[in-house]
Amino acid sequence: MLRRPIMGGIFGQGEFELATQPTVVNGLHAVRFLVIQPRAGRVLAIAESKTEALASARRVLRATDAANDEPHWVQPRLWSDAELAVVLSTPPPRPVSRRRREVFERSGGRCHYCARPLELASGWHIEHQMPQALGGTEAAGNLVAACAPCNLAKRDRTAIEFVAARSRLASSSSG
Repeated sequence: MLRRPIMGGIFGQGEFELATQPTVVNGLHAVRFLVIQPRAGRVLAIAESKTEALASARRVLRATDAANDEPHWVQPRLWSDAELAVVLSTPPPRPVSRRRREVFERSGGRCHYCARPLELASGWHIEHQMPQALGGTEAAGNLVAACAPCNLAKRDRTAIEFVAARSRLASSSSG
């Protein structure tokens, strides 16, 4: 849900927000507009167009008693302050592409070079065993999951060159 503060007029200085919510109507993608008061956890209006939502919210706010800041209508709180704070502070998870998921699953969720466990959502690279700089392709057989340190250390070497260099380095440091 995308949200923008509404400034000026009856809406004041950012107490209310215009939110857009993707939805599906009759099998087609659509957007629904909401005027919300996040601190109070209230939805003032919901409409199919921005102008309808704003007009409806204005009507609700005009119905508010001047001596009393509470509107004549009463809506129960939708979220507690704690739940609202969590929702507002956590970004939505980024979707993982099908190719990235396939490479991750083929690698068993581990770095191809050091076997370090990886998390699907972040922290790893799709690595070309034969680098593109040396003629490697985007074919599935050329792609593996690698942790960032291994991928950055490999640079433009082939997978065989990188593994051989690591094993030489390991044997010289242990002997």
